[in-house]
Parts: sequence; structure tokens; C-alpha cells
Amino acid sequence: MKYIISIFFGIVLLISGCSSNNSSQSQMLVLPFSAFGPYTMSGSLLGVGWFQWDSHGDSRPRKYDINIVVYRNISLAEVQNMYPISKEEEIDFRYVTYSDSMVYFEESINEVLEMHKEGYPIGTLADRLQTLKEQIIEKLGE
Repeated sequence: MKYIISIFFGIVLLISGCSSNNSSQSQMLVLPFSAFGPYTMSGSLLGVGWFQWDSHGDSRPRKYDINIVVYRNISLAEVQNMYPISKEEEIDFRYVTYSDSMVYFEESINEVLEMHKEGYPIGTLADRLQTLKEQIIEKLGE
């Protein structure tokens, strides 16, 4: 539980520190992979929870440094140029349009709330997803 709370506060701090007067910055937001919930939920949007150039995850538990770039009103090519993937340096980004992220959050929040009604122990996942959705809207517009 402490781990989930610290991840949540880390995400809030990361998002808070992302604001800038640079116009391209206001068109993109970089978030950790974990911000989108468990990869079993976010996998259809983000892909696997390990480096995309690997065919499978490490057999030993490992944290993969994967970041998500949510972007709006800028081309994918521009985003990829600003946040390039590097296998050699183990820099992995996943690129998600603003509209795809909004659909993902809407569907995932509803799914998690439905699971809660059925008695599944979901903790604060729905609240965390809703908060992140609101923060993305705040940073990138509605």
C-alpha cells in the first residue's frame, strides 16, 4: 500500500513539474509506465511492461524504465524526435495521443468501478486513474 501511495505522489509531483511556457511542452506530458495502472490493464494501449525491443521480460524481477508521452496538437514524428527510443541506452518511450488516453481512462475507470461492484478488491485504482485523467486534461486542455 505504501508503494502505491508513493507512486501516486511521485506521479503528481512529476506532472506538477512538467508545466512550462514552452509551447511544445504544453502539447506533451511524460509519465511513468505505472501511472496507467497495472500493465495487464494498460497493455492494449501501451504494450508490454518490459522494453519493447525484448521478446520477453527478464526472468528475475526488474524495474524497466519506460515512460509514456501523451501528446496533443503535435505530430507523432515530432514527439518521436524529441523523445527517441534507444536500445543501447535502454531508453524506452511509448507514444499515446491525448484522445486515445482519454478513451483509455474512461473505459478503465468504468471497468474498475464495475469490478468493485462485483466485489473485487480494487483499492484506490479508480481514484488514481481519475486523478491522472484530470491532471492530463489540466495540462493539455479539454
